[in-house]
Amino acid sequence: MQLIMTNGMVMMELSEYKSDGFLHFIGCGGAGTRPLMKIFHELGFRVSGSDMAESESLERLRGIGIPVFAGHDARHLPTSDGAKLLLIYSSAVTEANPELAEARRIGAWCIRRGEALGLLTRMFPYVIAVSGSHGKTSVSAMIAHILKEAGLEPGYLIGADIVSWSDSGSAGAGRIFVCEADESDGTHTAIRSSVAVVTNVEDDHSWNFASPEVLMENFRKFAFQGEKLIYADGRNSFRLFHDHPDAVKIPQGALLDDPRFASFGYYRRINAVTALEAVTCNGVLDRETALEALSSFPGVERRMCLRAAGEKHLLVEDYAHHPTELAASLKTMRELYPGRRLVVVFQPHRYARLKQYFHEFASELSEADEVFITPVFAAWTQSGTPGSSDLARAVGSHAHFLEGSWEDMAGQVFQALKENDLAAVIGAGDIKEMIGPLRRQIIRISDLGLVIAAGGSSTRFGRGNKLFCKLNGMPVFVHCLRRLLPLVRSGYAVMSVPEELKDEFAGQLSEYFPEALPHIRLAVGGKTRTESVRNALAALPVDVGVVAVHDAARPLVSADALIECVRECRKYGGAVSARRSSDTVKETDEHGFVVRTVPREGLWTVQTPQVFQLKLLRSAYEEAEKQGGLFTDDASLVENFTPAKVKLVENRAPNIKITYPEDLLFAEACLKE
Repeated sequence: MQLIMTNGMVMMELSEYKSDGFLHFIGCGGAGTRPLMKIFHELGFRVSGSDMAESESLERLRGIGIPVFAGHDARHLPTSDGAKLLLIYSSAVTEANPELAEARRIGAWCIRRGEALGLLTRMFPYVIAVSGSHGKTSVSAMIAHILKEAGLEPGYLIGADIVSWSDSGSAGAGRIFVCEADESDGTHTAIRSSVAVVTNVEDDHSWNFASPEVLMENFRKFAFQGEKLIYADGRNSFRLFHDHPDAVKIPQGALLDDPRFASFGYYRRINAVTALEAVTCNGVLDRETALEALSSFPGVERRMCLRAAGEKHLLVEDYAHHPTELAASLKTMRELYPGRRLVVVFQPHRYARLKQYFHEFASELSEADEVFITPVFAAWTQSGTPGSSDLARAVGSHAHFLEGSWEDMAGQVFQALKENDLAAVIGAGDIKEMIGPLRRQIIRISDLGLVIAAGGSSTRFGRGNKLFCKLNGMPVFVHCLRRLLPLVRSGYAVMSVPEELKDEFAGQLSEYFPEALPHIRLAVGGKTRTESVRNALAALPVDVGVVAVHDAARPLVSADALIECVRECRKYGGAVSARRSSDTVKETDEHGFVVRTVPREGLWTVQTPQVFQLKLLRSAYEEAEKQGGLFTDDASLVENFTPAKVKLVENRAPNIKITYPEDLLFAEACLKE
């Protein structure tokens, strides 16, 4: 049996486990462990795993056929033969874990996640490994994106979700592998690479080691295990890496100044310089090909992500949790959103980090216009000093300490916002839980009424009422309510439903969206869509200024589409979500023979939501009632019976109307994607 060395441990060659063994992962729901497990699965290993509790990560793993368990139990181990078991565990797992304890008892090899990553990299002929105190997730994601866009089918492991990617790990075609190498537990020293990339070196995480010098030496070892080294110049970097035999030094603070990347912001442009050097240094790609590929980089989740664009405020989330990152984050926000008051909501990440950089955090946060500080994300240490209230006092009189539930804290922040403010939620812990409640308040529109048209007969659908059909486990109509109700005040939404189905709609709401019940009224619809909407309009509160009408059969509607329609409605009186026609349109006679081809320039397919000034829409309905006639949408009434010009608002996002059974399949695919 062939043996190899990694990080001072003797290991069996991975091929031995592939042919006759099992890999079991503890902590498999983690951002770094889940993609690692997926890659081993794609390479043909028999894998299984466990995590503390149920999560979306576990569901994603089950979805690709990997057996995973919620909770830890020795019975979860796939074999009792220690010679056939390689157990891989995250650094957060303690020796008391029953699966780890049992694996050690039966003589299985037990290694940390980062050491398993080191073994994995040996299976690829060309490896680009990225480590560093800050920015390694973004840089490794950029490198993988560039290679993917260039058609090189890289394998990759990124420690966070990338916007629009189905997963953060893949085996690729087996030739090139890109990985993020974690320095926090020293396991990046297990990786040997074709190109080692070090974004920067600071003493963050030094409390995990005997001394800061040990952390520095680990960085040096990682770098010198790369045949080629790309590193950003800095206080520690030059001292550690200047004598590497094949190194490229990037000047500190080097920015990509290509105009195509102006929207990247300050620190994303810094990361882009490093990523470009990594893919071009050995001639893997030429610079222009790499630049073109990089220009479509979608970003990393929780890294400078715009979460809400309300009428009066913006909400951005960022992952910064070290003073250097915080400074770059604030600089980027000032650059991307000039002229706005910057209101920062910050969560310190771990007591050890807050203690080590207390004064630096206070100094950087003082640059914001107003600051809110939540309790410390404790991670492995549940208490310590100094705490968040101490940090708020150190920042100054414009800083406030928050306590309570995420909903309560979000309410306090929202009450402090002024018109045109930028609210920035910053931190690496569970502060992400504030995004939902704060977003709901920011995008809520005070004078907006919402009408959901749910009175159709579903005759073309052919099998029961289409609105009750399940889409990803929920009735079709519930999807649009979940997306749009947060935009309106309680009691400002009305759904028109057939009288004979009113109880059924109420029951389905009670089962699938009970929190909506106090906030929405059910109005009895009429014989036509026009009559149903008119009845719903009559049930709206008297102070509604603009009203949005949306078909309940469009479950994929986005809040952003409605917000944009409201904006345009305020300018023109009416605005409708629509899409430019990309199909050739034919006009036929009553027998289906083509009469003429209609030029598609200027043709649009109209959707909902359709938004109008309420007085204007009511006036149109009154005239329609006097003159009669059938109208398929509200815009037609406004066009025929008022002097207003209706503005079409382009919506490129999927907004399909469920008309036939096969439409459900397409909608489900869109939701999963």
